[in-house]
Amino acid sequence: MEQQQQQAFFCQSCRARLVLVRGDSDGGDKRPPDSWAALNASVFESGKTYESFIVLDDRRPGAAAGPQLPAAAGLGPPAGRSLEESFVLREEVEAQVAELEGEIGAYSNALRQLGEEGAAALSEEEFAAELADLAAQTAAAQQQQAQAESALTAVQRELAAQQAIAADIAALEERYWHDLNEYQLSLQQHISERDGLLQRIDRAGQQLLLLKSTNVLNDTFRIWHDGPFGTISGFRLGRTPEAPVEWEEINAAWGQAVLLLATMATQCKLNFSAYRLLPMGSHPRVADKRGTYDLFGPVAKLWGGSYDKAMAGFLACLKEFGDFARARDIAEGQPSLFEFPFAIEGDKVGNYTVRLSLLSKDAKWTKALKLLLADLKVALQWMIQRDMSSAKAPQLPSLAQEGPTHNTAA
Repeated sequence: MEQQQQQAFFCQSCRARLVLVRGDSDGGDKRPPDSWAALNASVFESGKTYESFIVLDDRRPGAAAGPQLPAAAGLGPPAGRSLEESFVLREEVEAQVAELEGEIGAYSNALRQLGEEGAAALSEEEFAAELADLAAQTAAAQQQQAQAESALTAVQRELAAQQAIAADIAALEERYWHDLNEYQLSLQQHISERDGLLQRIDRAGQQLLLLKSTNVLNDTFRIWHDGPFGTISGFRLGRTPEAPVEWEEINAAWGQAVLLLATMATQCKLNFSAYRLLPMGSHPRVADKRGTYDLFGPVAKLWGGSYDKAMAGFLACLKEFGDFARARDIAEGQPSLFEFPFAIEGDKVGNYTVRLSLLSKDAKWTKALKLLLADLKVALQWMIQRDMSSAKAPQLPSLAQEGPTHNTAA
């Protein structure tokens, strides 16, 4: 009975225990139930326990006699499918048998190795001590695992914080480059505006220097010479038998000379002591306390007294302006004092009289007027130099180094 319990059969579906009986072709039972012990021993001669069964049909050609489940048991496979299911069950059983045989071989190898090593069985106390040691090691390992997990959690939190900081830094870096680009554009615009401003200042400075070196009197009243004649503003002053200049041109020249000397005196704040110059276009006059004298023609030598007095008065005013210029140079301590290139004495300039009389030839009179214009030009140059030095404009501040240097390579 004990052998039959070890070699019990169970249903693969419901796990119910099965009782094996032999049946013939007509389903009858021709062997008593207790005669199955020998059959069980023949089937399970290997001593292994099987939890499945195979139903053999005696009606198959060449089939050997074997155990078969009765149809009345209600647990066998349905008719027409027993062969196919038998093959499937056989494969499952063989797989389980192969697996169990592998485990048995492993256990056998382990036992053989232990036997070769001569390992002895531990006593209860040694086993308990070793078990306690293993338990302590397990607890320590678990504690280390808990610490490692705690450290991992802290590191993960720190990593998350660092990632957040890195994201903030990346955003700040992006904003920095954006602001840097805007600053570069603004700087380029500023440099362009500054360069344009410096160019305008440079042009303005050049114009200022040009204006400072330019005098309206010098440009308006240009004194030069044309052969034996002295000229002012392009008009010839004087006449000769070879070139009898019209009196209208002579009058215009005297008008320019009177206007120039009067303007110079006014600008220098000089009031003539004996005469007054009356510039009146081509009809200039010179006045004193006794009367007014015409400085325009036509004039005849027999009746030219008024004309001679006017010329002498103009020459006296020019000499007085020369004295004023010399006195100013002395007062200012100038190294070189003003002096006419042609000395003026009474009605003579450079030993040539300006009076028009019967004894005076036209050529000498024209020479005297030419020297008179030369002295007038020297006086004008003195006034321009003193006026420029006294009204010198302040230097413009240098803006070349203001602001960042414009580097095209950057």
